Amino acid sequence: MKQNMSKYTDADLKTWNYLFENQYSNIHEKVCWEYLDCLQQLSDALNPHQIPNFKNLNSILYLKTGWTIHIVPGLIEAVDFFNHLKNKQFCSSTWLRSEDELHYIEEPDMFHDIFGHIPLFMNQDYADFAQRIGDLAIKWRHDEHKISQIQRLYWFTIEFGVIRRKGKIKSYGAGIISSIQEVNKVNNNIGDFNKYDINEILNRPFNIDTVQPAYYVIDSFSELYKSLDRVEYLFSKAA
Repeated sequence: MKQNMSKYTDADLKTWNYLFENQYSNIHEKVCWEYLDCLQQLSDALNPHQIPNFKNLNSILYLKTGWTIHIVPGLIEAVDFFNHLKNKQFCSSTWLRSEDELHYIEEPDMFHDIFGHIPLFMNQDYADFAQRIGDLAIKWRHDEHKISQIQRLYWFTIEFGVIRRKGKIKSYGAGIISSIQEVNKVNNNIGDFNKYDINEILNRPFNIDTVQPAYYVIDSFSELYKSLDRVEYLFSKAA
């Protein structure tokens, strides 16, 4: 699939501008500095003034960490998604929510995918973690239980992860960063904040249709990558 830039309307640009500026002004003291630094590095291609052209984003991303954006029509099968992660490709849709859906959508659009996810793929530790999740999933792709556990790990880190910075909880998960409600909730310390525990995460179900009740706090992105050694051990032990 290709991104057709000519399909975007003035209404789409207005929506993108509103979403970007509204969220950007809200997150500055609430998200980790790594995200903000990465967003700044992408500012020529990712800003409120233009709907992002994936080719331009890819040229910056690839030079930095070897990652690219892979276009998908919407949600895809978990194993297919993880296979793209293994190959340093993050899946994104090209459609943008309507004015009627500014504050809630049922499945991810390009604002969630691009504003929420893409910046941190400029961070090598984070990008390496995401790729290794993909490696693990493909290694165990024939085991539905392990794939389910990897989905939980992805959910509580890449989608809804938080990190401790100078004693304060900051967000790094895309599901938080792209949502005013979620990022404000975390900033106000509303929820169950737990020490990052692989054993617990792998066995904790999640609900995609509610504001998140629980989070797992890391101290560094390198901690994420190292924690996958434990996942490898647990999976091999249970094989």
